[in-house]
This record gives sequence, C-alpha cells and structure tokens, in this order.
Amino acid sequence: MPFVNTEERYYTGNTLNKWFAIASVLFFGSIVLTFWDDNDDDFKKYQKEFRKLQAQVAEDTHNTAFEGIADQVEEYEAKLETAILDLSKKNDELAEAHKLLEKYNGKYYQANMAYLAHKGDMDALKYKLEHDRSHSAHGDGDHHVNPYEAKYAEANRKLIELRTKRENIEVLVSSAQNKIDELSAEFIQAEKELEALTGDVNLLKSNLEKLSFEHMSTPNKIANVIRDLPILDFMDPYYKVKQVVVNEIKYNVNFAQVQTVDRCMSCHLGIDKEGFEDQPQPFTTHPDLDLYLTSGSPHPIERYGCTGCHAGRARGTTFNTAVHMPNTPEAKVEWKEEYSWEKMHHWLKPMLPTRYTEAGCFKCHSSEANIKGADKLTLGLSLIEKAGCYGCHTIEKYKDRRKSGPDLTRINEKTTRNWVRKWVHDPKSFRYNTWMPSFFNQDNNSDHLSQVRNETEIYSMVNYLFKNKEEVDLTKSYSKYLGDEVAGKEMFESVGCMGCHTVNEDETFEEESNLANLLKKQGPNLIGMGSKTTPEWIYKWIKNPQEYWPDTKMPDLRLSDKEAKDITAYLYSFTNSEFEENDDLELNPDELDNITQRWLNKKYSFEVAETKFADMNSEDKLDFVAQKSMAYYGCFGCHIIEGFEDAKPIGTELTYEGTKPVEKLDFGYIHDIDHTNYAWFEQKLENPRIFDRHKEVAPEDKLIMPNFDFNQTEIEAIVTAILAFNEDVVDHSIKADVSPEAILVNEGMNLIKEYNCQGCHIIDDFGGQIVDVIGKAEFSPPNLNTQGSKTQPDWLYDFLKKPFTLRPNLKVRMPSFDLSDDEWNAIIAAFRAMDGEVNNFENVHKVEKRTTNYHAGDKLAELGACENCHFIGKEFPKQDASTWAPNLAMTKSRLRPEWVIEWLRDPAKIMPGTKMPAPFLPTEDLLTLDGAEKDWGKAVVELNGDQEEMLKGIRDWLFALDGKEDVSKEIKKYFDKNGYPHLESSGDDDDDDDDW
Repeated sequence: MPFVNTEERYYTGNTLNKWFAIASVLFFGSIVLTFWDDNDDDFKKYQKEFRKLQAQVAEDTHNTAFEGIADQVEEYEAKLETAILDLSKKNDELAEAHKLLEKYNGKYYQANMAYLAHKGDMDALKYKLEHDRSHSAHGDGDHHVNPYEAKYAEANRKLIELRTKRENIEVLVSSAQNKIDELSAEFIQAEKELEALTGDVNLLKSNLEKLSFEHMSTPNKIANVIRDLPILDFMDPYYKVKQVVVNEIKYNVNFAQVQTVDRCMSCHLGIDKEGFEDQPQPFTTHPDLDLYLTSGSPHPIERYGCTGCHAGRARGTTFNTAVHMPNTPEAKVEWKEEYSWEKMHHWLKPMLPTRYTEAGCFKCHSSEANIKGADKLTLGLSLIEKAGCYGCHTIEKYKDRRKSGPDLTRINEKTTRNWVRKWVHDPKSFRYNTWMPSFFNQDNNSDHLSQVRNETEIYSMVNYLFKNKEEVDLTKSYSKYLGDEVAGKEMFESVGCMGCHTVNEDETFEEESNLANLLKKQGPNLIGMGSKTTPEWIYKWIKNPQEYWPDTKMPDLRLSDKEAKDITAYLYSFTNSEFEENDDLELNPDELDNITQRWLNKKYSFEVAETKFADMNSEDKLDFVAQKSMAYYGCFGCHIIEGFEDAKPIGTELTYEGTKPVEKLDFGYIHDIDHTNYAWFEQKLENPRIFDRHKEVAPEDKLIMPNFDFNQTEIEAIVTAILAFNEDVVDHSIKADVSPEAILVNEGMNLIKEYNCQGCHIIDDFGGQIVDVIGKAEFSPPNLNTQGSKTQPDWLYDFLKKPFTLRPNLKVRMPSFDLSDDEWNAIIAAFRAMDGEVNNFENVHKVEKRTTNYHAGDKLAELGACENCHFIGKEFPKQDASTWAPNLAMTKSRLRPEWVIEWLRDPAKIMPGTKMPAPFLPTEDLLTLDGAEKDWGKAVVELNGDQEEMLKGIRDWLFALDGKEDVSKEIKKYFDKNGYPHLESSGDDDDDDDDW
C-alpha cells in the first residue's frame, strides 16, 4: 500500500528556512541599530568634543608652564647630573656605609625584639605582684612575704640593661645613616630642587596624559576604547549622562513634589570650570563662579543645580528635550537650522531665555528689597511698586501696601475740575514722565465713538470727586504764600528735595532706566505746578504733608515759613501753557443716557433697566456712570476715593502668573508673536489693549489695562518679575531670606526702600544719588554702610524720631518721617544685623582719667587740633563754618567705642571721600629722639609708639568729653546773624564722618 501523508501543510521547509534566515538577519540588524542609536546620543558628541578641547587646553597650559621654566630645567638637570657623577665616585664608600647600616639595623631589630619580649614578661609579672598585694591587704598583711617582689626587681634591672643596649645600637644606626646622607647630600639637594621646579608642570603633564589620546600610553588607549563600547559601557564609561540630584528644589509630578534631577552638565561640561570663558556653547564657563556653581560659592551646583534658576526640563539630554528657548528672533532662526528646534508643547516651565534668567532668583530671595546680582529683577519689582500694579492685581509680595497714588478725597483743595478732566484724559500732556498711566486714546478706544463715550465717563468721574465740595480758585492772588524764587531754587536743590524729586521740563531727555535713576522718581517730576494748583496748597503741603494726606511718604523737612514760601515761589514758577490751552471736556447728555442704559441692561433685565432709567435725573445718571466707570477702570486701586473703601482689585491675580499655562493666555487675533508667556507679557506691557484688535467687543467688556508707556528696558525688567511670580517650591533650608539675621535685614531694608532713604544715603553699598545734585560727597548726606556698628541704638532711635542739626556744614536736612516705633526699630535692627551686631544691650564705656592712655589721647587730640572743625559742647569750632563737623560732646551717647577706634584708624576706608584725616600717631623712633617728651608729652612717650594704645587713648578722651550735645539752636542763631556759608571745598581737614 503506498504511503499517504495525512498532515496538512501550508508551507514548505525550504521556503520556511529562507524566511527564517531573512528574519534573523533583520532581527540582528535591528539589534545592532538599537545599540547604535542608544549610543549615538547628542551629549556624547559634545563630551567627545569637550574632551578634545580639554586636552588642547591642558596641552597649552602644560606647554606654557614648561616654557616658563625650560631654561631653569636645563640648569637644574645639569646640576643633578653633576651630583650623580660625584656620587658615583663615592660608590665604594657609599656601599660600605649601606652595608654598615644594614648590619646595625639587624642588631637594632634583635635588641628591640628582646626588649619588647622582656617588657611583655615584666607586665605579666607586674600583674601578679599587684594581685598578691591586693589580696594580702585583706589578710595578715604584716607577716605576709610577697614572692614576686624580688623577681620584679630583677626583671626591672634586666629591662634597663636591654633598653640601654637598644639605645646604644640606635646611636650606631643614626651614625651610619648620617654618613649616607652626608655622602648623598649634594645629590638629594639637586633632586629636591628639580622636583620643586617641575612639580606643577609634572601634575599638568599627568592630567594631559589622562585626557589626550596622543599623550597617553598604549594600554590606556586600549582601556579607554573598551570601556566605552556598547554593552561594556556599564563599567564606568567616560562618555555618560552626568547629573546631580537636587533634593532641595522640587517640581510637581501628578500633585507630588519630586526632587529635581539636573542633567544639563552632560552637555554644558565647562560650566563650573575656569579657563573656558571664551569657548563656544555648550562649553562656556558660567559667569561669576565666585557666586554660582562652585563648591565655595553661595550657590553650589550640588544644592541648586541648573534648572532651579534657569527652568527647563531637568532630565532632558538633547537640545530640544531640555526645552531651550531662544533669546532673540535671530537665535530662533539659527536654532531651527542647526538643531531642528521647536518648542516642546505642554511643558509648563520651558527654559528662561537669557534675558529673563534673573527671574529664577526670586524663589529664594523674595523678601529682599534689593537682590544683589539681579539688578533687572530688582528693577522690575521696583517698577511694579512705583507703578502700583498691585492696586489692580493681587500679588502676594505686595499685600497690605499703601495705595501708590494720592488721596483724592480732598482734591478740590488742590486743583480744579477743568484741570483734573484734562489730566485724566491725557496725563502725559501735562507731565511727560508721570507714573499716572493713560486709560484713553488707546488701541481699543481711540475711535470717534469711543472718544465721545470716554469724555462723558471722565466728566462724570470728575464730577463725582468734586461733588458737594468747594472748588479752589486758581486765578486768585496768593502773594502772601510766595517768597523769593531764586532763594527757593537754591533751597530746593540743597535742602534735600532732590533726593526724591526732579524738576525737568526737557521731554527729549532720556535717562537710562536703572535702579539708581529710579531713586530720583520716588516723588513726581514737579514741572507745571503753577498750572495745576495754588501757592497756598504748595506752601501748606511742604510745611506739613501729613495734614493733607496722613498716609503720604513725603516727610517733613521742618521748613521755616520763609523757606517754605521761597520753595513755593520756585515751584509755582513752572507752568504748562499748552496744557492750559487744551480744550476742556464737555458733557454729552445723549452719551450719558447711552452709557447709563448699557450698564443697567448689563445688570438687569431690559424691563427692570428701563424702569430704573426712567426714575433717574441728570445728577443720578452722572453719579451712576461715575461709580460704574471708576469700578470699571479700577481708579480705587491707586487712589483713596469716597465710596470705594472696600472695593476689590479688578485685575488678574499675578502671584503665580509666571507658571500660568500659555493656553490660558488670550492671544486673540495677534498672530505675529510667539506663543510663549513672556512674549504675551511683553506685548501686553507695550500695548495693553492690543488683544482686543479685530474683535467685536462691547464697550463694557473691553480690555482696560492702562498704558504706562514703559520703554523696552522697563518691559524686560517687569516681565522678569512676572516670570518670577510662580509656583516653584524650594526647601526652607536653601532660601536666602529666612535666617533670623536675614529677616531683620529684609524687614528694615524694605522700609528703607519704601521711604527712599537711599535717594540720599548710601546704604548697603547702593544709593546716594543726591550727590549728583549737591556736587560733592563731603556736603552730601552721609554714607550709612557701617551704621549698625557705629551708633548706639538708643541714640539712633531718638535721632530718627526727632532729628536735629548734627553736621552744621550741610544745608541738606534730615527729614522727619512719620513712622511708627516698630518701623524705626526694624530699620535700626536691619543696620545692626548687616554689621553683625547681635547684642541688644552693651556696657557703658567708662573712662579712667588717671591712666596713661587717657592723658596720651588728650595730648594727641590737642596736637591734632580737633577743635578747629568740631564743636565741643557749646564751644564753636575755630575754622570757617563750611568745615564744621559734629559735636564731639555727644560721642559718649552716640557712638560705639569699637567703631570709634576703627574710624580713627582709617576714616577713608569706612567712608570713601571723607575729608576727615586719620590722626598722626608718633612712631617709636620719633619718641626716642631728644626732646620727644617736650614735643609729644610724657604720656605719649610712655606708650612707646604703640599705635593701638594711642587710638584707645583718643577714644577715651572723646568719651570723657562733657557739654551740651544738641546745639541746633546756637547754630541757627549763628547762621541767622552771619548768613549761611557757600559750601565750597576749603581744602581744610574736616570731619565728614556721618549723619546730618
């Protein structure tokens, strides 16, 4: 019967084998490609390139170092060869000495072992001796004979013999070694000198051999290749992902806070290394390594990483997955060509462009008034404060702050309805650099219909402010409040007004936007005052600002009636004729009806709205539109307005605006800007209403943010600050503003910034811009850098509460600020904390007048002629008033004794530019000359040239002085009688040591 194959098949064996072979080849190829792709990382390319760069730098450094010593190397090598040759001539003698040393070393070993062995036996014997003694003490100790006494004595004698033998042999060993050293001395010295010369170069060479394939040995070359091969690269490869785990900076993953793992240094390999400052990215050294990244800096990379400051995707290891963001449009084009760059969508924290990097500082420095090293961020925060952004936008940092604009409840006493209407309509037409923003004639309300509506709104709002109030008459004569205009100008420029104000009518003058120039803008530019208000109002305002506005930051300069009238005359002389000639705004009754109906329809049904409208008269409509308009535009955010005391901010909260998803920002129909948060912020600040463009929006729903006319520098600074307002979480341990000292400093420094103390004073190495007006540092308010270690807190508190004339040669005057006790104490605590002063109470410095130090100080003060410039009690200085300096009688209650010594030692070090000279202290050689006692005095001679004791002596003399401390009245009487001197530099040595 023939064979029948009953198994059904749908393939043949040969075909299956072929396909299996093909599949195997393809599978093997895919594995090879997988390994290839896995090892073809971008960061490895950079690491290979950086290694070559490092090797080149190492070779250049080695060659430069070697070239510097090449001539010396030849000399020292020749010296070593000569020493080797001389040593070879002593080979027999040296061999004999080595043989002898070997012999003595052997004997010493035997003697030492014998000594140690016997010492061990003796220790055992000592134990038995002591044990027997302890037991016999409890029995019949008088008749007991210790059997170990004699044995121990004999053993001790033998130990001494063994020790003596060992020491004798030790002398022989030392003698033999000395012989060898003597024979080899020249060789050893030459070898040491060559090693000292080439030590650093050899280290550089060793480093070069580790980096450069050209300079390393063949085995090392092979090992370097093998350890980076695929599969084998688990054995600590050279080219690998480099990372730091930053435990103290976290990011949100599904509502959990996860430690940051930064891998930026996988590509940015030179970031924390010196010597790569001029190399291209990604190899460039980070700027200012003293401040960033290095272990000795305040921001070591191990604790702060990179993305903690720069943002981005910490775990990314390619250019795109790290979410780099271009700083300029040109960079964007370049990146697209070179890296096929595109923004990673839905990553909430893309890397900050370079121009906004400082935003990262805020998370650890949010409480600081001026963040050092982050001027752009500080400028942005300061602009937010000056512009009063927190009035419309809730910002956690600025909660509970005073309104930025003036109180409007008494505006009728200051100016007229006509002026206010024109001012609100176009503030820049009156004062070109006012902080008051422009609400009208903007991108979304400059058409004719909008202008009609806006003029009616303005008319109604101004009517509301002046309702039932008597209006001031600008045309009335107020001659009794006007003094000498020329004298007023001199007073204005010297008494201290220009610490906060300017009077600049030149609209074409563009001053750089920076922190220093911002100090001049604490108060408004005082142009046009004669067109705005009356002499009576100016006079009463500068005499007592708090009477008109209790919450004002404007201090009281304690002006006399004459001084106030003179300054009033000067300020009143500035007018703005163009503004005066502008057409006044008129009420349009039809538009008033229209606005009223629209607001009613927005809130009520048409039927209810129509009923309410019918019940309104013209005055009701004016009040209704005024209140709706003020609420709509948020006027109460900056101003105190009756009826709006409890109104809430109208703008978006900005506390976490920096991490708001881009999708939540309305770009409208503006297509020519990047879809990034910072691009949106930039556009919003440049043209706040632009996103209404092309939209059909009811007037009541239009964008209302006003235009502050910020320039590009200011926009970047404010955007930096907005980006800093984010939800980033960092541990308490790495914040810079949480230590007890930092809290004290920040609380006080924020008050100092708020009241613009740095407009007049240098504090914490910043400020004092008023010197530009006064012209000379010696006639300007003092540098307060060492105030905490300088003045006694009680005295400083009393002085700040009630200032008096301290530096009579200045016209500039310390103002009286209306601060609470807590605020003054916070400022004093900040001064002390900045100088490391922690004691709240100190011993009073007592002076013993019978000491040599005191008498020496008395004599040195006499020789130094301190009374030429300084008051001593009621005793006036002997020199011209322009050189007058503080009253030395207040030293004991005012200054701290330790500071006085440092001040006397080197006044210019503490206060650069001071005219106070360091006292001349005779040296020992001067005090040993014939007649020295006659010239210097017995006490000075007895100090024998000890400079420190002389300084203590002058200090004690100062602290022993008695007399009246506050001589303000006597000084005023003198100036009233003799006139105030012209403060020209006299060339005389005077004291410029501090407060006014």
